[in-house]
Amino acid sequence: MIAQHIKILALGLPLILALSLAAQSDSTDKSPHKTGFITVNKVKLHYLDWGDAGETLLFLHGMNGTAHWFDDFAPRFTNQFRVLGLTRRGHGESEMPETGYDTATLVEDVRQFLDALKIQRVVLAGHSFAGDEVTRFAVMYPDRVIKVIYFDSAYDHSRIPKNLRWKPLHGGVPDVLPTKEESESPDGGRRWVMRIWGEKTGRMIYAMLVGTYAETHEYRKIKAPALAFFATNYCPVSPPSAKCQGFDRKKILERIESQPEPQRKDAQEVVQAQQKYFEQEIEHFRREIPNGRTIVFTNADHVCFIEREPDVLREMRKFLSK
Repeated sequence: MIAQHIKILALGLPLILALSLAAQSDSTDKSPHKTGFITVNKVKLHYLDWGDAGETLLFLHGMNGTAHWFDDFAPRFTNQFRVLGLTRRGHGESEMPETGYDTATLVEDVRQFLDALKIQRVVLAGHSFAGDEVTRFAVMYPDRVIKVIYFDSAYDHSRIPKNLRWKPLHGGVPDVLPTKEESESPDGGRRWVMRIWGEKTGRMIYAMLVGTYAETHEYRKIKAPALAFFATNYCPVSPPSAKCQGFDRKKILERIESQPEPQRKDAQEVVQAQQKYFEQEIEHFRREIPNGRTIVFTNADHVCFIEREPDVLREMRKFLSK
């Protein structure tokens, strides 16, 4: 069905959440590191420490992920940095309090985490949802940030048109995708999130979504050098360990054209709006940070640091060595 191929192309909810439908948090140890817990900002957080010496490189994961998403990638940098991965509140083995999922509180969690480990300055690298935390931290604490790196996360979700935030594609997988009624308003989006993830996790995810839609990215205030990877024309939803294979945007568009109304019109509008939003945000980042480095992958996976690992490693090493 068409939704199986392009549901990750939709705006709003799927932009942040679609991959988590198939990619649940993986807490299996896959690489040599120390595992720790630390209580900061009144919440116990789980973190990984790959070592070794030098300045600190801190990886922040996307929504519904954990620090373990970087198990294979993070050790590539231990020859130059002390490499850490932090699992935010409400995810993985970190504590899930009732509140505190707005961006300001999540950034305060990061600040107190660094303070507790006596880390004064850091390179921040964030995937997906973590772009909000990377940007706000760099703006609020410029003297503490050495460099910033975005893994398909330099998107200002406050700039998504409001009429599209809760309107992903309908049909295809009725037990997973929102119904028409659930996709027409924030309250409907809340009901969908609760239905899919349950009340406790759903409250957390919904609060994070509301927070990201309200968070404006003030890129011009970032003083640190910035590197941003963008992945456009996503391949189908897959676990972060899978490779993007056989994705052909032309065939996707042909499938859209073959659908009956109103599905065809719905799909066309969503894909066109999503692509416009991607292009808008890439140019927004370039305009706001003219000296930043921007890498755009086409027909790539949202988890680009895995699917395009050689390219990402090469660009990161050049960026970090300057």
